[in-house]
Formats: sequence, C-alpha cells, structure tokens
Amino acid sequence: MSVQSPHDKHIRALLAEMTQRYAVPNPLRSTWQILATLIPHFALNYLIYQNWSGPLWITIPLLMLNGLFLSRIFVLFHDVMHGSLFRSKRVNDSLGPLMGMLFFMPAHHWQYEHNYHHGSTNDLSRTGIGDMPILTVREYQALSPRRRLCYRILRHPAFLFTLHALYKQLIFTRVVADKSWPRHVHLSVHLTNLAILLVAVALWSTGFGLLFLIQLLSYALGTPIMLFLFYINHHFEASRWYQSQAWNFVDSAVHGSSVFLYPPILRWFSAGIGIHNVHHLIPHIPNYHLERCWKDNEIFADSPVIPFLAGFKAMRLRLWDEQTQRYVGREGYRFPSAERIAEPVTG
Repeated sequence: MSVQSPHDKHIRALLAEMTQRYAVPNPLRSTWQILATLIPHFALNYLIYQNWSGPLWITIPLLMLNGLFLSRIFVLFHDVMHGSLFRSKRVNDSLGPLMGMLFFMPAHHWQYEHNYHHGSTNDLSRTGIGDMPILTVREYQALSPRRRLCYRILRHPAFLFTLHALYKQLIFTRVVADKSWPRHVHLSVHLTNLAILLVAVALWSTGFGLLFLIQLLSYALGTPIMLFLFYINHHFEASRWYQSQAWNFVDSAVHGSSVFLYPPILRWFSAGIGIHNVHHLIPHIPNYHLERCWKDNEIFADSPVIPFLAGFKAMRLRLWDEQTQRYVGREGYRFPSAERIAEPVTG
C-alpha cells in the first residue's frame, strides 16, 4: 500500500505498532502447541493400526478424529511457514517441510503460492492462485455453455469440498504450478515427492504399509474440514471483492476476511485461523495473539463476524455481482446477461 495521505501514514504507523506489540512468538508456547498436536496424531495412528481389523464403527470415527488433528497440524504448518510461531528462519525452514510431509505437502511451493494469496486476496483480477476460483456475473455470462457448466460443477459444494479439494491437496501439489516460479519452489516439489516415495516404499517393504494408507485416509477425511476452515474466511455474504484499481491491502484484509466463531472444540482444532482478518493484516502474529489483537484495535470494529451456523450459508455462494457489489448464489446464473455485459465495470 502506497503512502499518499496522512491517513495512509496513520495506517502505516498503526500496523508498525501492532506488529511490535503482537507479532511476538513465544517459542515454548509454540513448541507446546505443536507437540500437543503431533503426539495425539501419532497415538491415533497407532490405535487405528492396532484396530484396523476391528469394527468399522470404531475405525471410521478414529480416522475422522485423526483427520481433525491433521487439520490442526496443517494450520500450525501454515503458521510456521509464515514465521509467526518461531523467529528463526532456520527453524521454520526445517520444521515446515517435516510437518508438510504428514499431509504430503511441498512446504516451499505451498508457501510461495500462499504468499501470492496474501498479496492478492479479494482482487477479482488475481483469483485462483492459493484460493478458490471466483467469477463475476458478467464474466460468467460471457462464457460458452460448456465452460458455464464446468464452473457450476466446480463451485458446487458437493464437488468443491470433496473431489476438487482432494485434487488440489494431493495431486495438484505433485507438480510445480508455474514453471517461472523460483528454483527453491521447484526443489520443494521434487524433493517432497521423492521423500513420499521413499517413505511409502520403506513402509511397504517392512510390512508397515498400512500406516501409509491410514495417513492417506485420515488426510482425505480431514481435507474437506481443512478447506472449509480457510474457505469461510474469505467467501461469505458480507465479503468485499475489488477490481484491481480499487484494491488495497488493508481493506482486503479488514473487509475481505472474516472472524468466524467456532465452537470451543473446533476453535482448538482450527488453531486461531478463524480470526482471519488480523492474520491477513499482519501474518506474523502468532495464532495465540490473534484474538487479543482483534479485540484491542478499532481498525477491526466493522470487520465481518460470522456465527458458526451462519457460516454454512456461505456454501451457497457462487458469483460476485458487480452491479450490486455483493456475493450471490445460484441466482447469479440466471441474471439477465445483455445489460450486465454492456455495463462498465465499477470499482
């Protein structure tokens, strides 16, 4: 964000003050968060392994619970790769890839893509990298019938949170998304793929291949939950989306990201990710300081707050309607097209 007015200077000063006050990781607390998540995860893997031939009514709930722990591990991995849990780049660069291996994720590829998301979130001209694809009503109306059908399938929750989610997390990450990305991003993908292959071969050759399958199934069951945790933070009815000329970093963080109020147990598994407006404004704030920062600072006074059950309404949303400046559902597919295509885009 460029500094062009006293107001901009005030915002700059406020962000610097908030960073100094809240972006202060506690290494002991961060380490405890990680250990308190990894240890139960590995214990659940052992329990599932021991009870694999037992009744499904025990095995499936254990797999689902393990999926929840993997969702929390993913959020903590996310924080590590942002550098919000530890100041040391060496610690982050070592710990992040190891945690990423638990859900088959090339850490630095994910980091590069996610940083793009932070620098472009809610910009209508830069969607689809590190976030869900979104079209405006006018863009949708300009598509061919075949491409309209593809978009409608893609944005349907039954596809978006299942097959698409698994593709994005398990298959898409096996290749470099853009060949122009830096060399260390390419290495992250190739070395992660090699490590996964070596681990899988080692486990199967020693008779413990079931552990690899358990990890894969747990992640597959947890992926829709994990995707929903991140999706709802940007895709909600009061969200604001902008054309490039009207976009700025602060507004997109404060008004394009939400505070999603989870029940206590899900709040623990989500590791603070629901307070997403603060995270997008200052990504280096540890998850355990996000709530205090949100409540202490007036800049977040008009940020959207979404009760848990109301959050499920966001699953109906499909298109951004530039004419009314609101996120709309399937009704957007039926909006009259002629006058909307002819209208100028408004910021």
